Order: sequence, then C-alpha cells, then structure tokens
Amino acid sequence: MTPVSPIRLSDLTTRIRHALQNAFAGQSFWVKADVTSYSWYAQKGIHYFDLVEKDETGGNIIARIPGVAWGPGAKQIKAFELLTGQQFRNNIHILALVSVAYHQVHGLQITLQDIDINFTIGQLEAQKQLILQRLVQENPDSIWQEGERYITRNHQLPLPLVIQRIAVVSSGNSAGYQDFHHTLVNNSFGYTFQLDNYFTVVQGENNADVVQQRMVDIFLSNKPYDAVVIIRGGGAQTDFLLFDSYQLGRVVARFPIPVITGIGHQKNETIVDLMANTATKTPTKAAELIIAHNRAFEDKLLSLQQQTLILTQQLTAASSRELNVLQSHIVHQVRSLLETGREELMQYKHDIRQNTQQVLFARHQALRSMSNTITAKPQLTTAGRQQQLTHTVSKLRSFSRVMLQHQQAALKQQEQLFRLMAPDSMLKRGFALLYREGKIITSATELTAGEEINIMMHDGSAEAIIQQKTQDDGGRTDI
Repeated sequence: MTPVSPIRLSDLTTRIRHALQNAFAGQSFWVKADVTSYSWYAQKGIHYFDLVEKDETGGNIIARIPGVAWGPGAKQIKAFELLTGQQFRNNIHILALVSVAYHQVHGLQITLQDIDINFTIGQLEAQKQLILQRLVQENPDSIWQEGERYITRNHQLPLPLVIQRIAVVSSGNSAGYQDFHHTLVNNSFGYTFQLDNYFTVVQGENNADVVQQRMVDIFLSNKPYDAVVIIRGGGAQTDFLLFDSYQLGRVVARFPIPVITGIGHQKNETIVDLMANTATKTPTKAAELIIAHNRAFEDKLLSLQQQTLILTQQLTAASSRELNVLQSHIVHQVRSLLETGREELMQYKHDIRQNTQQVLFARHQALRSMSNTITAKPQLTTAGRQQQLTHTVSKLRSFSRVMLQHQQAALKQQEQLFRLMAPDSMLKRGFALLYREGKIITSATELTAGEEINIMMHDGSAEAIIQQKTQDDGGRTDI
C-alpha cells in the first residue's frame, strides 16, 4: 500500500522537537540517578553521559536517558569536583538539575544544569555511619561505643611520657607534611625527634589498601616507636574518603602503638580520627600537640625539681638545728665522761702500784725456785743419756759382727754356685755347645736336616752335619 502523503524525516523530527519543547519548555527537574557511559571532551568543553535508574536490588536498569553538560553545566561539574573532591565519573549517584531537549540528529537527551553537592556529601555521611556500625559489630573486642564516643583499643593505650620516636604516614610532597615537619623540628624548646617517614598516597578512596600496608610496614619493622602520626593537608570533604574506609579504621583501632591523626578537616571527623588514640584537625596541630605533650612532662619535672629544692632546704635547716642541739648535748656528755674517767684513772694508778709490787715479789720467789730446779735437772738428764748411749754402742758392735759373719757365709755359697755353673765346668761334665754361623743354638727346632753345625767341648771342637731330627714323647728332639 502506497502512503497517501509521505513526509520527510526531518519534518517528523521537527514535529517531535516542537512537541517536546511545548511540553517541557522552561521546565527543569531535580533527578536522582547513576552516571554511566561517561566521556569528557576537554577541547570542546563538553561532558557526555547516560543517567540510569536501577531497581532496588541494584542489578537491572529500569530507566535510561542520554545526557550532556556544556557551558554552565560543565562549570557546575567542575565546581562539584572542586568542592567535594569527587570526580564526575561512572557509577556515582547524583542529584542533578536537568532540562529535557530533543535534537534532530542526536535525538532525545537531557542537559545538566546543576548538581546538588550536599546530596553527595550526605550520602557519604550515611555511608560513614554504616561503616561505624559495622566496625562496632564485627570488632567487639577492640571497638565499642559509649554514648556518642567510640572507644578503641588504640584509644586506651597511654601516650609515653615523652614522644620522640615517631613513624609518619603521609604524602612526602604535601604541604601538610611540610608544615608538620617544620613545626616539630623548629620548636622553641629545642626538643629533638627521630622521624621515620612512611610516605604513601593519602588521597583517593581506592588507596586505603596502600595506607593500610604502610601501617603493616610500621608494625613489621619492630621499631620501638612512641607514636604513629597520620597526616594530610586540607581539602574538600570527599578528599578524606580514604580515611572513612572500614579496613583502615579497623587497623588503626587495633594498632598496638598510639596513633595521632592530623587530617586537615575543620568540620567532621573521619573514621580514622574516631578510631585513633588522639585526633587533631591539621598536621600543624598534630605537631603542636606532641610539643605540648613533651612540654607538660618537662613542666612536671621542673615543678618536681622546685619542690625537691624547697624540701631539701627545709630538711637542711631542720637538720642543722638538730645537729646544733646534738652537738651541745655531745659536748656536755664528753665533759662528764672525761671527768669520770679522770677519777677512775687515778684510782687505777694507785691500785696498779700496789698490785705491781706484790706481783713482782711473787714472781721473784718463783724465779728463784725455778732456777734451783733448772740447775739440778741438766746433770741428772746428762748422766742418763750417757748410759743409754754406751748401751747402744755396745749393741751396735755385737750386731755388726754377727751380720758380717752371715754375709761372708752367703758370699762363699754364691761363689761355689757360680763356679759350678761356669761354662768350663759344664763342658768338663760332658756337656757341649752347638754353634751355627757363630751363634749358639738353643732349640732343636732351629735345626734343619743337612745343615752344618759346630760342636764345642771342654778340650776342643768338631764340625757335624745334621742327618735326622727325632721328636721324643716328652717334647725333646733327638738329632
């Protein structure tokens, strides 16, 4: 069937554009949606994206429409990123003011005019509260809530009396770190610190794992740090999303070294702040807190020193008075003792004189008696010893004669035995000596049939040849 009155496509799209303009002219709508299919053309200054709505399970898309932002809309996106620190990208949930438009080439689309920054920040706060609830529920041994306060294991660790050895988690090129380092090192009290830097990225929600690893590095170093300081400079609220992560909050809450935070936010606290031992608003404040902590300890020492000095002066004055009283008492006692001692010495002197005369007389009498005894006793002793000596000499002479006779008789017996055993005497009695090659043969086992030997007797020698050896029953050998 042939169309009665066909029209051009452009005419149709024109009608659609006019219809939509009439329906939506001058109207704008606040729309909550997720961003997908995002692209940015910097040279043109145009953002292209799709806005989608998903069902409650978050899996199926139930609405989709292309979107564009240019001119004022592009400026609003830039302001959104600047104030929230959140990049305009895929998979973010936004509340946007849009208008409906239809282009004859590009079709139906919406134009973004504005973004509600507070909506995004509110979502982040709600997400933060959910993470805090999870931390309390899943870590009851190290995190619990008392009223509006969160008490953690790290929070209960006492800060050392003096903080000197510090592990710093920060970005090395950030102004916040420079402020912290300058304030700490150039303090007016001349305190010195040992700073070990664990530099890392401290921005970006996806970098929480990196910061967590630096905390693990501190723990594995086994260095005796007094405190761990986590610092970051200022920025928009969403710049601190990294510090609102579950895993980093849990690590800080359970960390065995006191954690001090100096994260540059002035309004809200991050989860890491709530889990840490001590939280300050800026890196500079963190440095000032450490200096003030050490100064408080020094003030206590100075106060104790002053108190000790005053007490020492008081004790010295009291002791001086006691010493004066004691000195006076001692002088009086010494004088009294000297007087008593003088009288006793006079009495001893008199007694000694009398006793000495009596003792000398008694000793003189004893010496005379002993002298008489000593004079008589040597004569008696000498006579007795002379008699003993004469008797001993007589016994020695008699014993010597008998001993000499016995020795002479034994010597004659030995002489007769030696004569009988002499080789010449043995040969005369019929014995002979056998030689082979000049050596005496002592056993028949040394002889071999046909061997030539020499036979020596008392009156001459002879040569013989062995014809036969015979072994008798008694173990002897006949030749």
